[in-house]
Amino acid sequence: MKLSQISKFMVLLFTTVLLVGLFVFIYTGGSFNFKNIEEPQVEAAFSAFETALEPVYGRPRKIVISSVGLSVPVEPVGVDAQGYLETPKEWDTAGWYQNSARPAEKGNLVVNAHYDDSRGNPAAFWELKNVNLDDRVTVLDSYGKSYDYKVTGYYFVDIDDPERLKVFEDSSLDIPALTLITCGGVWVPNQGTYSKRLVVSAELIK
Repeated sequence: MKLSQISKFMVLLFTTVLLVGLFVFIYTGGSFNFKNIEEPQVEAAFSAFETALEPVYGRPRKIVISSVGLSVPVEPVGVDAQGYLETPKEWDTAGWYQNSARPAEKGNLVVNAHYDDSRGNPAAFWELKNVNLDDRVTVLDSYGKSYDYKVTGYYFVDIDDPERLKVFEDSSLDIPALTLITCGGVWVPNQGTYSKRLVVSAELIK
């Protein structure tokens, strides 16, 4: 094909396209509906590693009851061979039952401590007997966080009462609860302990 023929063909092709375009423009009224064009669907990004993070609770390290001047460190304790809750090694230290809840965790956070030492001198929980309802108990954990609990009740339980074991149970209210335990009642020489236990109950302040 000669160059002149190619040029004529291109002019004819361009003219044809132009006429077709003009015809479409006139036929549609010179408008085009962009709403008819469907936007591409973009799927939401999803990561297989996205999981709900469980809260991390630290161990209790210190208990403060400012209203009665009580401030003591806390160490973990377990139970002895007879199934009794162990007491802290030091007179001025409280013991956290390590199978119980942790600060701010739902359940029952159980802490016990001596009332007095072997000579009758005040020990860690000597002032616990002076708490009142609604007093604030502050628990500091191993991460440096502090949590405030409010005293909701206190009572004495006999050391031979089977009901005494209920103080170790988790809170039935499914809330963060705190139980503080120390000696009470009168000294029983032949048993080498006091006749009762003072139990103070508290709940986390939201």
